[in-house]
Amino acid sequence: MTPLRTPSLLKNVSQKTIASILTTPGDLLIEIAFWLESRLDLLHFALTSNYVFSHISSVLYETVVLESVEQCSYTLGMLARRHGIARHVRELVVRPHGKTKTGIASVERDIVSAAVMKVAGSLCLDALVKFVWDADEIPYHEDMWFALRMGCPQLRYIGTTMGGILPDANSHLFDFVDLKGFYLTLKSGFYESHIDMFLDDEPTFHRFSEMLVQKCPNLEELTIDGASSVPTDIHFLVEGRWPKLRKLMLGDVCIDWIPRPMNPGEKRPFIAFLEDHPHLESLSISRHTIQPIHFSALGPTSLGRVTSFSGTHQQLQALPHLHCSLESVTFVDPVETREVSAPTVASLLRELTSLTELRIAFTLHSMYDSGNLLRSLIQSCPNLRHLELTCGHKPSFQLDAFAKTIRGFPKLRTLHLTIVKYPGDETLATGATRIARSNPRLNKFSLTFIPPVHPVPLPFAIPYRPFSFPARASGCFELSCDQHGLPLSLHAMEHNRLVWPWGLGVSSTTKKYVQDLRPLGAPGRRKTGLRGVLNLLFERSSAGEEMRMIVFCTLLVCLAMWGFVASADRKARLQTGGFQVVV
Repeated sequence: MTPLRTPSLLKNVSQKTIASILTTPGDLLIEIAFWLESRLDLLHFALTSNYVFSHISSVLYETVVLESVEQCSYTLGMLARRHGIARHVRELVVRPHGKTKTGIASVERDIVSAAVMKVAGSLCLDALVKFVWDADEIPYHEDMWFALRMGCPQLRYIGTTMGGILPDANSHLFDFVDLKGFYLTLKSGFYESHIDMFLDDEPTFHRFSEMLVQKCPNLEELTIDGASSVPTDIHFLVEGRWPKLRKLMLGDVCIDWIPRPMNPGEKRPFIAFLEDHPHLESLSISRHTIQPIHFSALGPTSLGRVTSFSGTHQQLQALPHLHCSLESVTFVDPVETREVSAPTVASLLRELTSLTELRIAFTLHSMYDSGNLLRSLIQSCPNLRHLELTCGHKPSFQLDAFAKTIRGFPKLRTLHLTIVKYPGDETLATGATRIARSNPRLNKFSLTFIPPVHPVPLPFAIPYRPFSFPARASGCFELSCDQHGLPLSLHAMEHNRLVWPWGLGVSSTTKKYVQDLRPLGAPGRRKTGLRGVLNLLFERSSAGEEMRMIVFCTLLVCLAMWGFVASADRKARLQTGGFQVVV
């Protein structure tokens, strides 16, 4: 039970307390681990000692997300060697390209899929329930799916992507049975290569349909996502009937069409599909899924359990019988202020009396469109606990005014704000400090500055600007308060991305810091000595202004005294006639 290292979470804890932790029952350690808010604190707690690590590794490794080829190779190799840790993994997400926009080469997909196949074939992932492959193309080794199916007996949730390369009709991906969740993401390569293909005639999608419709009758979650201006057709989906379906998410795919004239009294395929799934709780659709006018044929008792909706504001407006029960709403398309005014959206949101979570984006036509935007949201959604607000194309809010205005959300706990920076406005750090001090009830929030137009137009036909341009700046902030609910400190991580002129590339920087939010007179905050005086001298506060005034007056007095002394000395010299008297 030798301590591995002293984490920052426990660096001020006495040796007696650490000794008591080493004798704490394992069940209690697991309960403590569940209450830790961040994974970094959880890691630090696990590294306290081998005894603690052995007990809370089930919490630490319950969800494993790998976001680079190196991380995939190293971590999956470690799991294949250490079965005691691998048996705790319940969710595994493999994302070889991470959060970058560029794809990965075939050799890298080979390495990652081979590593997954090896760890699954070692029969150590016996607790794995969910696996997600998130890359620009399908896995290089199709046998990876066979290894997962044979080596993970509890696997019931599968996620994969499709790009320009489609899986074979005899792929092991289609051999899964009795799945509870399936997630398919169509990448840009898929839309570029197969947009003109009638997918219902493709053998691959025949197998895909057979697996979902016939082999997985107990499906609870289904996602077919993708982003494209021209949707692809996956019509077979509306033929499926899953009595236990609770979550449905459809991206830019077209499923609601009839290749013949409709008979009298006949309902559209997607409307009939929704009516036959009364247990749906979460519905996410795109503008290509169904036209809002077609919702008029939906029965008044349909979708009675839906509490989370994602779609366009026109689609939401066409479902008035859902408004009272919705708790979470996401507008997938930005609201154009040129076409739809903020009061119009606010009147729609006012009908959502149970709303606690909102994600909405506005495309501003001018800088003045945001004048009543925030006030309209506050009046319409007073019970919000989570808000994601994006205002693009034009500058919108000044952070000082924004920080004071959102006090109108008395229950708000998390905030994600993405805006175009107002000319001459404050930096991320200063703006975050103002928001934290004005809204101490916030637990976590983030700020993101985006360019005025994306991509940025270059005037006078100049291919590159002769200076660096801040393409994006973002920060994640976590607020800590004392026992009285007053702001104590702000833990921040900022990420800045610069686009250099003349095609010299892009550079990014990341910094972490902690900002003390206590008043200057608080115990432990005020620095003493010369450093404290200098900090107070340059501080932007009333105390700093008074200190600068005192220093300025003192300087004037010193100058006056120096002038008086110099004048007296000169006068004495004149009285003696400039001669030196020798006694």
